[in-house]
Amino acid sequence: MGNKTLTRLLIALAIIGAIAAILHLTGGGSGISTTKSSTTKKKVFADFPINEVAGVVIKDKETSLTLTKGEKFWEVKERGGYPATAEPIVSMLKEIWDLNIGQPVTIGRSQYGRLQLVAPEEATSDDEAATIVTFTDAEGTELASLWLGKVFERSENRPNPMGGGMAMSDAGRYVKPGNTNSVYLVGSTLDTIQSEPSNWVDKTFFAINLIKTIELVTSNKEDDWKLLREEPDGDLKFANPRPGEEIDPAKVSSMRAAFSNPQMEDIFSGETAKEQKTDTATFKITTFDGFTYEIATGAKDDLGNLPLTIKVDGKFEEKRKPGEEESDEEKEKADKSFADDLKKKKDKLAKEKSLEGYVFEVRSYNVDAILKKRSEILKEEEASEEGKEVAPGVKLPGLPGSFPGIPSGAPKATPKFPATPKAKAAPKAKAKAPVGKGSKAKESPKAPEN
Repeated sequence: MGNKTLTRLLIALAIIGAIAAILHLTGGGSGISTTKSSTTKKKVFADFPINEVAGVVIKDKETSLTLTKGEKFWEVKERGGYPATAEPIVSMLKEIWDLNIGQPVTIGRSQYGRLQLVAPEEATSDDEAATIVTFTDAEGTELASLWLGKVFERSENRPNPMGGGMAMSDAGRYVKPGNTNSVYLVGSTLDTIQSEPSNWVDKTFFAINLIKTIELVTSNKEDDWKLLREEPDGDLKFANPRPGEEIDPAKVSSMRAAFSNPQMEDIFSGETAKEQKTDTATFKITTFDGFTYEIATGAKDDLGNLPLTIKVDGKFEEKRKPGEEESDEEKEKADKSFADDLKKKKDKLAKEKSLEGYVFEVRSYNVDAILKKRSEILKEEEASEEGKEVAPGVKLPGLPGSFPGIPSGAPKATPKFPATPKAKAAPKAKAKAPVGKGSKAKESPKAPEN
């Protein structure tokens, strides 16, 4: 090979190398490339300060959420400092701390929109905007941030049963540490990290058991009622029945378990909470184990939700009445059981007492079964069968006593009808004998008469 040929070859290789370097840095203008992951796992954050995190801010194109670590529990700022569920927050921090890089992604900044990694305030649409998660310490100083981009979908190599090509499944997500321009594909979708406050609010609610009395109070006294039962397993009945009233046990049976497992959807806070009215109905409830509740509800909205507030109190026996002829062992065991039960009641009271002062958003099914007017829980009078219309224009015949000549209240008897006269048999025709020589035709005998 001549010197000129060798020189030309080296120049060509240098040009190709320069072009490759430019494409690597810029992502090839509109292309996105990835490098194969190595066998050694590398974390997105080499040293994520998980134990120092005391605040989390989640921001997307439309909303922003702030979670802060209080003295006793995590709080949701957008819900007036209401307690957050600690478990998903701890799980999120552990997942970020242990988040491994699946594949580094080479992409130019001009192509961030394709992977939904544009800053929310700069994005022109939700399809471009990243969700930014910022972690702070107790003083509010930023410790780290992670930009969440587009969810990566992988083909399942089978037709989509719903049509439209091949079936796809979520397999990862594009992310970018906030302090770098590096983009990675990770193996987790991080789909629990959302900016909706209701997803982080602690949904633990009150629960009422062993109802002794339950009372409905509304603006119309005629609709109100108060029911009671004498035993924990007994049926409910009117505390003060009106003359002629009889309660229908089937219509109030569900009230024995009223609010035994209520569910909340969200918390009204700020000005929104002030706008909520809870004057539609109030339920006053006492229990056999010493709790007293007052639950006020408002009108149902178009989505079937309504506002609810709660007040709770409790009075419990502080000392156990000893049984007759208890042994020392029996007394010790009974005292311990009584003390444990008393502690559970006081802990329950303290937890439910903390719900006071908030306006909760609940589904209407929580009260639909017990929000009934007084007239709706009465036993219906049995309608008389006489004259009952069974089809348009067709009525049942009268009951006993409606037959002519049988007075009402007379013993039931099968009515006798006159016997139908027997029909006379038709006379038989006379048979003609054959006529021959020396013979006379004989007359056929007459049919006997009836």
